[in-house]
Amino acid sequence: MYTSSNGFLARLGLRCIVNAAGKLTLLGASTQSAAVGAAMLEAARHFVDLAELMTVADRLIAEATGAEAGFITSCSAAGVTLATAACITRGDLARTEALPLPVGPPDEMIVQGGHKIHFGAALTQMMAMAGARVVEVGSVNRTLPHQLSQAISERTAGVMFVVSHHTHPTGAIGLDEVIRLAHARNVPVVVDAAAELDLRKYIAAGADLVIYSGHKALNAPTSGLIAGGRRWIDACRQQNSGIGRTMKIGKENIIGCLATLQEYINPAAALPDTPRAEALATQLVGIPGLAVELAQDATRPSIVRVRLHVDPARARLSARELIVRLENHTPSIRTRNHAAEGGVLEIDFRPLEPGDEILISDALRFYLT
Repeated sequence: MYTSSNGFLARLGLRCIVNAAGKLTLLGASTQSAAVGAAMLEAARHFVDLAELMTVADRLIAEATGAEAGFITSCSAAGVTLATAACITRGDLARTEALPLPVGPPDEMIVQGGHKIHFGAALTQMMAMAGARVVEVGSVNRTLPHQLSQAISERTAGVMFVVSHHTHPTGAIGLDEVIRLAHARNVPVVVDAAAELDLRKYIAAGADLVIYSGHKALNAPTSGLIAGGRRWIDACRQQNSGIGRTMKIGKENIIGCLATLQEYINPAAALPDTPRAEALATQLVGIPGLAVELAQDATRPSIVRVRLHVDPARARLSARELIVRLENHTPSIRTRNHAAEGGVLEIDFRPLEPGDEILISDALRFYLT
């Protein structure tokens, strides 16, 4: 919450927000520590050789992920585009300078039907921005290994594999099998792991490029990380002489991301989600029309949320109506609403500040009792 009613955000007329939704781009993703803020302020007050800074970022991302090399970009969506471009151009500067116009094979990116997600924009659009022809294999709830194998040809630039709560939970080919099939044909595998917490898992599995969102897992300012093999990271970096120029990241956010990366590697003690979730769930038991349970995240089980099932008959409000009331509350309370059509809201504890749980509990009791 805003610390001062006279602050700049308040003077702009922006509402004070209690973020119980999670690290979502539409809410500014995350907040930064005082140390990270100080590093960003230092960067803002000095000139920096950006090529030198990118080389430092390369080394630090490699150390943090176990990859050969690393690259930093403006966000993970830009990372998808630039990783795709790297697969297409493969370090050929003439091809890099020609994008996004057709440059000839390899120019196809394969993605499973269940991985063709929309995260606020379409994954396929991010790939197409690099000039790729997107080839979908399988269907939403089932893709078989032979379908991927048959789709690989001399035109294949790479295979995109998505790790996300947006993907269909069953029926997709697993990463190990995707890597085996692609590498047998000398095709690179790109993993979009934007919101994932484990920075080493997918590199260790054999992926050629792995994309993370700095401002989600790391609590960094808006940024994206790409880790991978030296050949592929150099091809990503080369895009700064092409389409990557439109996606460049400023020195303040690069420094902020690197400072947060060091905090992530050497974390200070933090309150685990489970005890906080249990405490809030206990407070909410007995509110009319509200069933309460704890829920682990599908791909990140260390994240535990309070899941609220709204019974409109007893609550006299639908889940959607409750969401609107909470958003219009003062302060505005934002919940995680991915399953709202099924009457479900969730409380994510990672962005909450001390005292926010009380505000949430009080608001829910106000509207439902």
